[in-house]
Parts: sequence; structure tokens; C-alpha cells
Amino acid sequence: SLRRCAAALMAWQAAEGPAGCGSEQAVAATTKAPSAGTCSPSPGYGVAVGGTFMFLACIGTTLTIPFLQSRRDELGCDGLCYGSQVSLRNGLGLLGAVVLGRLSDRFGRRPLLCLGVLGNLLSISISIVENSIWGMWLALVPSALLNQTFSITKALFTDYFPGTDRVAEAERSGAIGRLGMAFGFAMMLGSGAGSRVASDYQQAQSIGFVVTLASAPLIWLMPVPEASSAALPVHVGAGKGMWNSLRRWATLPVLRTPGARLLMCLRFFMSLAFHLFQVILMPSLHRRFAFTPADHGLLMAFIGFVYAMSQGFVAKPLIRMCAGSDSDNTNLLCACMVLLAFTRLPVIIATDIWVVYGAFGPMLVALGTINTLIASAASSLASSSSETGGLYGVLEACESIAGMLGPVLSGLLVRAEQSSGLPHLVLGLIVVIYTATTLLAALGYRRWIVLAET
Repeated sequence: SLRRCAAALMAWQAAEGPAGCGSEQAVAATTKAPSAGTCSPSPGYGVAVGGTFMFLACIGTTLTIPFLQSRRDELGCDGLCYGSQVSLRNGLGLLGAVVLGRLSDRFGRRPLLCLGVLGNLLSISISIVENSIWGMWLALVPSALLNQTFSITKALFTDYFPGTDRVAEAERSGAIGRLGMAFGFAMMLGSGAGSRVASDYQQAQSIGFVVTLASAPLIWLMPVPEASSAALPVHVGAGKGMWNSLRRWATLPVLRTPGARLLMCLRFFMSLAFHLFQVILMPSLHRRFAFTPADHGLLMAFIGFVYAMSQGFVAKPLIRMCAGSDSDNTNLLCACMVLLAFTRLPVIIATDIWVVYGAFGPMLVALGTINTLIASAASSLASSSSETGGLYGVLEACESIAGMLGPVLSGLLVRAEQSSGLPHLVLGLIVVIYTATTLLAALGYRRWIVLAET
């Protein structure tokens, strides 16, 4: 059952983190001071509860994956309709990621996590009540705008392990990896079980509503470090004082550093390549293998499982093994980017479904490793926890901008090619993008991120 899966995940994550309460220096340094007669939970406990929260919150959404294409067909949502919805979702996500990430720095992580769950519940409710094209469009808004729970939870995890030394960086990488593992398990279980526990899209949404609602109490069980729980002082005044206060709130000093700009470029171009690829993936699978909703659910379950394994058991040891004496993972980052570029080709070209599955394996390991490296680098660049959520929000916004441009650009290239065979222009552009990002990482990662941390 979902309860047993969540309990097992929470128990595993708790075993990975520091145990006990109140007696460790890490606990005293990163959690709020306990009241008399109580003990403060360890960061490992927070990671365990946060991972379980993310698991339940994500599984409430992924249960509908097997029914999405059939619902679009039933309601008459064609390729243009779907592409427009993707652009709208990413546009709203762009706004939400920047604003809510910054608000989480100012007012604390917990209120914004609650807002994200509320947005998801509103979207699910609209989908259940209004089963129409209008309902599809309307349901996009609350979730895309308000549900930034992944990036905010990631920011909270980095609050648990402050510092720029190798120990703190390793702990952050491990915590973020376990968060990604929870997301991967949710995708695996939701995609695989959706068509088995529900008979149609509406029923899957109803079950998803209950599961998402069940995740909300876990927000209040997560310990909140002092730095992220205390709101920054609000300056009240008029004229120049109010303007300066607004400007300080709306800008992040870390964004002026070369390292942050490098991460923004890497995140944007890698996301652009991803969205270019996503547009041609499903039509290609349908053309070569006559994919059904059940086949799609099975593939997504496999993707979720491999991504979870890579985040939980591969990324952190790989980063630790490949790091140099000064924690330099430039070579690993570049190698993963090259692997991403060349594993996407057989997924589109191969005529054997097992080759497709085999190519997805190393692709997902490389993707999970890159995500962990970028998240850890971002937390190291932020001068304090008051900037971490905002920086994560800006990185999410870069992904959203790429998500607005990628589907449109991919569709235009496919149409320009006037071919029902291989999308050569799209595949070529993907390789060019990954080549450019690899060169950018090779030239700037060590100089602007690794050396900036020392």
C-alpha cells in the first residue's frame, strides 16, 4: 500500500541521516533551539520527513499519467492545444518559481510548501468538477503557479547543512539525492499503478486528491532551521526607504556572481534540449512501436525507478569518487553532458524497444548526477540561506523559459523538415546544445564555482 511504501522510504532515509536528538553539533547548528525538556530533531530526520512528503505529493499527480493522452484525445486537444498548454504551464511556472522561491527566503519554507499543496489540490478539484477543454486550461493555473514544492524542499534541505567545506557539500548532495529518489519512486509507483488502481482519469484524480491531502501534515513535522524560519525584517516607510526595501527584496546579490550566471546558462540550455527531445519522443515511439497508454505507463515507471536509484545510490558515491582534492567535479559534469547527448540518439533511432530502455538507463544516471551537482553548487554559491530559495527559484525559472521555447522550436523544425521519418534538425540541434554546454562547463565550472567556494 501507499502507507507501507511511504513508511519504508522514510525509514530508509532516516537510517541514512544522523540519528538521535540534541546531542550532535550538526543538530545544534542547524535547527531551532529546543525548549526545556525537549530535544531537537536531527537534519537526517528532516530529510526523511521531507522525502516522504515529496513522495506523497508527487504520487498524487503521477497517478494520472497513463490516462493523459487518452483524455486529450477524448476532449479533442490536438498537438497545437497540447503545445500551448505546455507553454502556459511553463510560463506560469516561471513566475511562480522566481516569486515563491524569494518569498520562501523571506517568510520561511513552511508557508510556501503549504501554498504549493493547496495549489495542487485546487488543480485536482477543477479537473474532477470540470471535465472539458476549458477545465484542462483552468486546472493548469493553480498547480503551475503555486506548486513549487520541489525547489522549496530542496532549499530547505540545503538549510540543514550550511557551510562550504567538503563534509557539508557531501551531506547536501546526499540529501538532495534522496529528495530526487523520492520523486523517482513516486513517478515509478504512480505511473505503474495508475491504470491498476483507477479505471479512468477522473477516478485517478480523486485518489490523487486524497494522497496529496495526506502529504500536508508532514510539512509541520519537518524541522525548520532558525535561518530559514525567521522572516527578514520588513522596513516600513515612504520614498527612498520603501524603494530600497523593495529593491533588496526583489534582487539577489548572488545573481551577480559569474558562478550563478553559469548555472543559469547550463540549466536553461539543458532544459531547452530536454524539451526539444520530449516533443519528438512520443510520436516517435508511437510510430515505431505502436505505444499504448499501458506501454507509456510502463516506460514512465522504468524511468522513475532508474532515476530514483541513480539519486539514491549512484550520484553521491560517483561525485565523491570523481572529486579531486579541491572537490572539483568539472570532468564528471562534462562527461555526464556528453553521455546525455549521445544516449538520446538511440532512443529516437532504434527499432528494438530493448535498445530504447537500455539507452534510458545511462541517460537517467547522467541526468541525476548533473542535477545533484548543480543543486549542490547553487547552495554553495548562496552567501546565506536567505538567498538559497531565491537562487533555486531563478534556476527553476530558467527551466520554465526553456519549456516555453523548446516545444515551439521543436515543432517548427519538424514542420520545416517536411518528413515523417527521423527529425534530423531537432536531433542535430540537441547535439549542438550539449556540445556548447559541455564547453561552457569545461571553461567555467572550476574557475567560477569550485574556486569560488574555497
